[in-house]
Amino acid sequence: MNHFDGSPIIGPHPYMANMYMACGFGAYGGCLAPAAGRALTELIYDNGYHTLDLSRLSFDRVLLGKSVRESSNMIFNRNQASASNF
Repeated sequence: MNHFDGSPIIGPHPYMANMYMACGFGAYGGCLAPAAGRALTELIYDNGYHTLDLSRLSFDRVLLGKSVRESSNMIFNRNQASASNF
C-alpha cells in the first residue's frame, strides 16, 4: 500500500525516462489491474489518457505533497484501526 495517501501511483516516473509505474494498490491490486493496464497502455501508446483520466494518481502528487484520499480507503483504514482495538 502507498503510505503517503493510500491511493495507487500510476504513470511515468518523474526523473527516469521511459519508466512507468503502477504500484501502491494494496489489497485492491487484482481488482484494479485491468483499469491500470489500460490506462498505462493509453499513456504509453497515445501519450495521454483517453478512456480513464488517472492523471491525479501520478507520482507528481507525492513530490508536491498533494494527497488523493478515496472514501473507500478511509473506510478500510477506519475498520482496520477499530479492529486493532480488540
